[in-house]
Amino acid sequence: MSLRMTPSIPVPAQWPDRYGDELYRFALSRVSAADVAEELVQDTFLSALDGLATFRAEASERTWLFIILRRKIIDHYRRQARATHVGLDEISDGGSAEADFFTPENGHWNGPQAPASWLQADAALEQQELHEILQRCQQRLPPQQGAVFALRFVEELSAAEICQELGLSSANYWVIVHRAKLQLRRCLEKHGLGKN
Repeated sequence: MSLRMTPSIPVPAQWPDRYGDELYRFALSRVSAADVAEELVQDTFLSALDGLATFRAEASERTWLFIILRRKIIDHYRRQARATHVGLDEISDGGSAEADFFTPENGHWNGPQAPASWLQADAALEQQELHEILQRCQQRLPPQQGAVFALRFVEELSAAEICQELGLSSANYWVIVHRAKLQLRRCLEKHGLGKN
């Protein structure tokens, strides 16, 4: 006789106490704004409550909530990206063309434009300070650049997935990524990182 495990039934009233802090920390690490992170967690709980009838216990309740939250984060970046459209013919600050900074073959930095080593950052700043500066710089990106940057380098989606999620062409995606890198580089350098 085999014993069959009964899947646990989600108890929505316990979600905030059981998972709220963990979901909030996860969301905050992705969006860097406390009010937005709180809203995303609330939306996650509401969506889970709406979808409670479809919960099949194929994953744990915790995993299910994180899947919903991750989708909410992607939706947040999709809405942000729609706020601004970057045209392919725009020129970066200072009058230089994007080709002056990146190689057309692979999109890597051109030799003289490559960022300087940041090895001194560990000695100059505590790791937490570095993280805070990076988050502040990321928050200063225009909405579309911020969304694309976060989906690519925080959520680690592929370029194809991001183009599909945000309705971008491949060429426009790469322009946005390059501009985000340039903006972040300038911001970090203003905070003393990357300069010898």
